[in-house]
Amino acid sequence: MSNDDSLEERVQMLADLVGIPIDAADLPEVANRFASLMQELDRLRDLDLEGIEPVSIFPDPKDD
Repeated sequence: MSNDDSLEERVQMLADLVGIPIDAADLPEVANRFASLMQELDRLRDLDLEGIEPVSIFPDPKDD
């Protein structure tokens, strides 16, 4: 079993858990995109966020 097969199995398992149907023909592309996304998210771990205050993206309805 190659790493690609293992990744595809994990992606299929995650999709099944959240109820997202993935056609077998689409699975290699979905797995590839998922891997790329995870690589980009890993890069965020390297950012120095010391002293950066969180920002609310969604307005608080109580403030209206």
